Amino acid sequence: MTRFFTILGLVLVSAMGLVYWTDRPVTTAVDPSPAMAATASAAPTSSSAVERVMVIGGSVAHGWKAVHNDGYLQRAFQAMSDDTKTQYVYYDRTIVGADGSQLATLYKGRYSAWLAAIRPQVVVISWGLLNDAYTKVAQAAFRNHLLKETRQALAEHAIVLIVTPPVTKATYTEFRVQEPQYVQSEMDVVKRMDSPNVILFNVFDQMKAYLVNHHQTYVPYMGDGWHPNTAGHILAGTLLYQDLRARFGVHPIAPH
Repeated sequence: MTRFFTILGLVLVSAMGLVYWTDRPVTTAVDPSPAMAATASAAPTSSSAVERVMVIGGSVAHGWKAVHNDGYLQRAFQAMSDDTKTQYVYYDRTIVGADGSQLATLYKGRYSAWLAAIRPQVVVISWGLLNDAYTKVAQAAFRNHLLKETRQALAEHAIVLIVTPPVTKATYTEFRVQEPQYVQSEMDVVKRMDSPNVILFNVFDQMKAYLVNHHQTYVPYMGDGWHPNTAGHILAGTLLYQDLRARFGVHPIAPH
């Protein structure tokens, strides 16, 4: 496989962070194996289904510290495009520096506008959780905002994938207590929704287990204290890709 990265987008810089508006076309694909080398990818055939995937989250979801900003989420959907008959057009609506509450406050109105403009079949919500831990967002408030984001996406007839983030150095150090609490809150929201169109993919705990099972530390996978490096994004993306294939097989990711 090859990776062909064509990025059309607009980067807005504000005093509070960077808002990345990026549409990655259906010709993108990624090698799901934990290899570092770039490989070649074919364009979709005329018989391929096409689905729009809109991603919200922070800097980790955007792919910071990966060489080409091709983070774990983009890699997983590139792999799905390459290995199934569905081509996923990837709309990056991540906000670097944001926590899980700010789409309703600092960036109010943008999420609704994105949903209306893109009309995604798939909405991926993957907050990094460290900004929430750092600013001490209350668990109840975090759950409330996540519920609202989920319900808005469902109202637009999208399937919602809530993806927990990859581990970072902070997972094992400054936020070793708080981050798992936010992960649990995400699990609680999915359980509360009790919908076949709201699905949790727990990259966080799977990546922790992977490191234990392979007798590794987080060090080779870290770009800095709060972000994975390319290897970390590849590992997280591989775990997510495997989960997506196990759940959906080669069929399109579609709401019931």
